[in-house]
Amino acid sequence: MMLASIYYLGVTLLLFAIFAWIVARTYSSRNRERGELPKYRMLDEDEPAATATHDMPASHHR
Repeated sequence: MMLASIYYLGVTLLLFAIFAWIVARTYSSRNRERGELPKYRMLDEDEPAATATHDMPASHHR
C-alpha cells in the first residue's frame, strides 16, 4: 500500500512538472512572438479571392 502511494505521488508530481514546463515555455517572451505569428499570418490574403477558385478541382467549385 505504501509503494502505491509513493508511485501515485511521483506520477502526480511528474505530470505537474510537465504542465508547469509547458506553461512556462508557452508564455516566455522568447516564444510569444513566434507563437502568435500564425494568428496574424492566417489573416493575410495570399491572393485575391477571384483567382483562388482557379486552382481548385472542378468538384470544389460552387
